[in-house]
Amino acid sequence: MITTNISVIGTGSWGTALAQIMAVKGLDITIWARRTESAEEINTRHENTGRLPGISLHKNITATTDLHKALKNDIILMVTPAQAMRSVLEQMKPHIRPEHVLILCSKGIEQDSLLLMSEVVEEVLPHTKIAILSGPNFAKEIAKGKPAATTLASIDQDLVVTLQNIVASKYFRPYVTTDIIGAQVAGAIKNVIAIACGIVKGLEMGESARASLVTRGLAEVTRLGIAMGARPETFLGQCGVGDIMLTCSSEQSRNFSLGLALGQGIPLSDILKSRNSVSEGVHTAKTCAALAKKHGVDMPICNNIHACVSGESSINDALKNILNRPLKHETQL
Repeated sequence: MITTNISVIGTGSWGTALAQIMAVKGLDITIWARRTESAEEINTRHENTGRLPGISLHKNITATTDLHKALKNDIILMVTPAQAMRSVLEQMKPHIRPEHVLILCSKGIEQDSLLLMSEVVEEVLPHTKIAILSGPNFAKEIAKGKPAATTLASIDQDLVVTLQNIVASKYFRPYVTTDIIGAQVAGAIKNVIAIACGIVKGLEMGESARASLVTRGLAEVTRLGIAMGARPETFLGQCGVGDIMLTCSSEQSRNFSLGLALGQGIPLSDILKSRNSVSEGVHTAKTCAALAKKHGVDMPICNNIHACVSGESSINDALKNILNRPLKHETQL
């Protein structure tokens, strides 16, 4: 599979950044936009000011509101919000061909069904090949060409190596795995841990507390992943340790900054009203709590964050619940 044409479904910051790094290396990129205004801005001004202000987009990037036109390319990067994935896939269904490959770049779990994004695709487009892209990547840094690595996962070993060479650039290095479950669980659940770390920052509890929370948070994510069929080593890679380190330490992270605001006493409703992008961890906290119950996995951090964002518990009570847990052996996940 050798191609110079790629499509990106979604005009968010991450989709635009991925379009940029591939366009710079000479690929022709078509971005599908819901809004005519977004498509026109990309085509005429070569900018996406609502999502990536200050970034001049490469001339190889064009945008369209015509989904059929966008799907004329064989390789499709799905960068729609996780909770909108199913509806977009349903719109795509009449135009999908056997040769299409979907690279799922959205981190999240479908709320009502508790399905991973790969499982949503399997329900809507059961014969379509997929891969997962997930790692420690801030969109604006990637769009500027700053060096980074990521995880690219597919159960098809030949496909994932081919996609690795297509997606990779001089400064963007995908590391491949066949563990699509681990890559998705890690990418989704770390957003909940990031909210917790932001709360700790907002309460000025110190960096030692945040580091401890990251460590135990990774243990929770790994426990759930293994219970769902993932391999433990996946959580030590870019999509695991790498992503949780980034997301849980920087205010560039939407989920960390949301937790920071919560810790500073700002109501969740006010935080969400002030944003033009999705903080997926709010949705994932609910699905994570449900998955933990379904699989019989102990996830105190995630469960208490769910209690906070759902209004069932105060932040102070949640912290007490976590700190008052029984002591454990270091090697216990």
